[in-house]
Amino acid sequence: MSLLKSMDKKPETKLSPVFIVSSGRSGTTLLRGILNASNQIHIPHESDFIARAYPFYKNKQSFNEEDYREIVRFFIRTSQNDGWGLTENYLLSYLKEHAPQTFPTVNSAIYEAYLKQEGLENLQWGIKTPVLIANINRILDVYPEAKIIHLVRDGRDVHLSYKKVHLKSQSNAKFGPKGVIQSALYWIDGLRRVEEFHDPSIYELRYEDILSRSEDTLKKLCAFLEIEYDPSMSNQYQDSNKNKDLILPEHKINIHAKIKGGVDSNNTQKYLDNMSKKDRFIFELFSTPYLHQYGYYIEFSWLRSQLFTPLRSLAYFSARQFNNWRYHKRDFRAYKQALLK
Repeated sequence: MSLLKSMDKKPETKLSPVFIVSSGRSGTTLLRGILNASNQIHIPHESDFIARAYPFYKNKQSFNEEDYREIVRFFIRTSQNDGWGLTENYLLSYLKEHAPQTFPTVNSAIYEAYLKQEGLENLQWGIKTPVLIANINRILDVYPEAKIIHLVRDGRDVHLSYKKVHLKSQSNAKFGPKGVIQSALYWIDGLRRVEEFHDPSIYELRYEDILSRSEDTLKKLCAFLEIEYDPSMSNQYQDSNKNKDLILPEHKINIHAKIKGGVDSNNTQKYLDNMSKKDRFIFELFSTPYLHQYGYYIEFSWLRSQLFTPLRSLAYFSARQFNNWRYHKRDFRAYKQALLK
């Protein structure tokens, strides 16, 4: 079999590619650390390359050296730690050597190049990027065999976490929604995007269950991923060499400070003490159906009334249109930046 044909053949691996998505600030960094400690999967820094590059390369059936140069720049622009610490020369050489000729095999070659550089070729690669919650369709189109983990956290605690990011982080480290209405609708829109899929490749779990029922929750997750469960995954993930330097320096103090402290069962329902009653009411006004759906406490029970359905439907529709526009703009901004030399 020729080299080109072998690269376009479905990779023969015991495990499927893993993608962790969420509405953000939902424990994806913790889950990445736990899975990396399994010594069966390796999930590096965040990257939304697959989603940003998809519109421009999904139908391309032939790639040459200039295409690879463009793709390398694109990957570095859309991946943390300047492209996972991969140099342009190394990644370009790897692509030229293996000559992938479809978008799926180009993606795989990039991820495999990283594993080779890190000496982790025997592991299955994975991607942890919350924003990919808006691009599940793209992931499954590129990798039909992928396994997607949707991590859910109480949206009120998510709001508080985003608020902390904006209050305490430096300007270049700030991200996510700011106001309570924006936070509620962003959280809901992510849940609704996942809700649109009825695919066995998507596995949902709650952040709170990882904290309070760690063993049972992680055993079920490992069964879904077809990897072996080991209690040390959650007990000692901080000590795993595979998690070394995976948190950006600007995120260590304010954004991911709790990660080094391990699984903390008390890191829930912080909104009861740290969120004003007014903000709690506003959040529930929009999100009560989804708080109820995921088993979260509802303070203002009368907000379950169907009288609020028209307001919520209009808000959900508006949020979807705005986010679609924002993601579309992000696609073209990333592509434009990649073309700059």
